[in-house]
Amino acid sequence: MDGNTMKLCLGTVQFGMSYGVQGNGRPYRDKVFDMLSYAIDHGIEQFDTASAYGEAEEILGSYIRNSPEKASKMNLISKLKPNAFLDAKKNDWAKVAVDNAKESLSKLGVKNFYTYLFHNASFIFDKEAVKAIYTVKEEGLSTHIGVSIYTPDEAMKALEYSEIDAIQIPYNIFDHRLDKCEFFKKASEKGIIVYARSSLLQGLAVMDPRCLPERVAFAKDYLLQYDSICNIYKISRLSAAIGYVTNKQEIDYVVFGVDNKPQLQEYIMLEGASIPKDMIRHIREVFIDVPEKLINPVMWK
Repeated sequence: MDGNTMKLCLGTVQFGMSYGVQGNGRPYRDKVFDMLSYAIDHGIEQFDTASAYGEAEEILGSYIRNSPEKASKMNLISKLKPNAFLDAKKNDWAKVAVDNAKESLSKLGVKNFYTYLFHNASFIFDKEAVKAIYTVKEEGLSTHIGVSIYTPDEAMKALEYSEIDAIQIPYNIFDHRLDKCEFFKKASEKGIIVYARSSLLQGLAVMDPRCLPERVAFAKDYLLQYDSICNIYKISRLSAAIGYVTNKQEIDYVVFGVDNKPQLQEYIMLEGASIPKDMIRHIREVFIDVPEKLINPVMWK
């Protein structure tokens, strides 16, 4: 894809809670407001949040109420609470989904979402659950309905439903699972909106291999290999990591998170930057088969 078609989507998990392998503290509210305004002024229209992201929805809502003119340019993505259906009878799932969506919309102070997703991807294996979340679209509360997946099985299952038209996936220099199962080709054929998150693997891709936190110390050799590839092509680790994802034609939005404004500025500067095709091939060859532990942050605990 040429750089003009892929767009950035600002993730807001960092605004609502501490997040990422570096565990940086949450930015203060006024700093968040400043970043949101800067993002909107620089053409970012999509903002990814979730009811499970601590206070993220409330903080976004407070910004939206304070800056209605800027907020009118925002398309919001949110997610059904991970355990929303677990304590409810199947017959009540549609109502639970609609109530959850309305609760989030009310916190945000908007009438509808651009995209509303399952946060808990296991529901994608239950037809009734998919029908239930689709009710949110039928009620006019979201333009698109989908799922945030973690594994290729979940991604491929999501493609089976006509109700699903948006899928959020993990994708980065180390994670090639969805290339192998032809997910992108099939998603493209179906006109699915693809959001890619984890382009930096929670920050791991740009960390110094020589001083990693204990729980990700196992990643040292992979990061050293990545370093040496970046040196060959004289491209920074951040530019290469973002460029790798933005070069993927079938990805519509790259979801990224920031702790501060300089990081946001850096991302915006890199939007549309491309990396050499040889470098993309090199990355794929070296990291075509990595252990799941490297690409699944749940296993870093």
